[in-house]
Amino acid sequence: MAIQKLPKDLLVEILCRLPVKLLLRSKSVCKYWYFLLQTPGFIYLHHDRVASIAAAENTDCLLVKRFLDRGEGGVVLSFVPDETPVEDIDISSTGLDIKQLQILGPCNGVVCLTRFAFNSTIVMWNPSMKEFREIPQPSYKNDHLCNLGFGYDPFTDDYKVVRFTMLSTDLSVRGLDETIEIYELRTDSWRKVDAKSPAEYGLHCFYDSYASWNGDCFWYAHPQIGYLHHGGGPAIMAFSMSDEVFEELPVPEVCLLNEHKEHRLFVLNDSLAMVIYPKGWANPSWLPPEEFSFMKSFDIWVMNEEDAEVLWTKKFTIGPLQGLDWALGFRKNGEFLVESTYGQMMSYTLNTRERKEYEVHDQVQGHPPPPHIQAIPYIESLVSIKRQP
Repeated sequence: MAIQKLPKDLLVEILCRLPVKLLLRSKSVCKYWYFLLQTPGFIYLHHDRVASIAAAENTDCLLVKRFLDRGEGGVVLSFVPDETPVEDIDISSTGLDIKQLQILGPCNGVVCLTRFAFNSTIVMWNPSMKEFREIPQPSYKNDHLCNLGFGYDPFTDDYKVVRFTMLSTDLSVRGLDETIEIYELRTDSWRKVDAKSPAEYGLHCFYDSYASWNGDCFWYAHPQIGYLHHGGGPAIMAFSMSDEVFEELPVPEVCLLNEHKEHRLFVLNDSLAMVIYPKGWANPSWLPPEEFSFMKSFDIWVMNEEDAEVLWTKKFTIGPLQGLDWALGFRKNGEFLVESTYGQMMSYTLNTRERKEYEVHDQVQGHPPPPHIQAIPYIESLVSIKRQP
């Protein structure tokens, strides 16, 4: 039977299991295929199928910011399907400083590239489609740092960037105020949002403890200096891309102990997770092993809701182990990714406790490790971010 004569349901089931590269070539088979492969229904079905297969067969890819020739400071983005990088990606056309690059997302195969700086360039990118799109600068410019979040609104089928910028005001009266703006891919424009900002909650969001989950944005936040009305400790600030409002969520009670710990947000098995561990380098890589003995443990907490109440449960503790430094996140199959004190990326299987090393950095003996790498689990998709003619 010719594949064109297959029942439509069976044809869709076959096509949604194929890689993006092959599907893009398949658009020329016939008009029906051409239009089918561009429909939102097929695009999201394909992404869900590929994600399910990747989780079951451990075939998801990692998008890694890694460092080469440590003495010269070279940095590249690479796809890493297993222990060694296989494909470096050229993003020089974006004009972004890759050394300070921050990767937000992904959402349905689309990521947002920026850097934590004053009025930085912001680029949406679908690596599997090889599509970049620099978005216009927000209408409000100032001399203060800002936080960015990237997500997806399923009700409007739109990708959005939220930006909240700290404005100088009279600290004795109001502390710090914030302007909130939203960028929408559909309109290719920014607009201000009339919503209660993190500053009005009395909280400061940490850009390096951020996660995108179910299309929404989450930050670990501390009480803002100068605010006396918050009346509590750290919290999670959640931003809904559909409702366009912030909400304050509780953290695990252990976060209230004010210990010298890192608190980083990730996604684990489709749930929001927090990894808590001691701050600082565990074992400086320029020292021989006999000269250090500091051990680190990583506690992994998972959030769930019961009767509209947010609850946290500690699921795993990794360690104490020597040579582990900075939490990077989780693969789709649940592997925990962590940066070693030697600047390499390690994975730790939560159930079997198996460890393996990804050689993603050039190794230079006697040099301190490079700045922290980023490792983002990535599932390819057909989502197009091109500007429509």
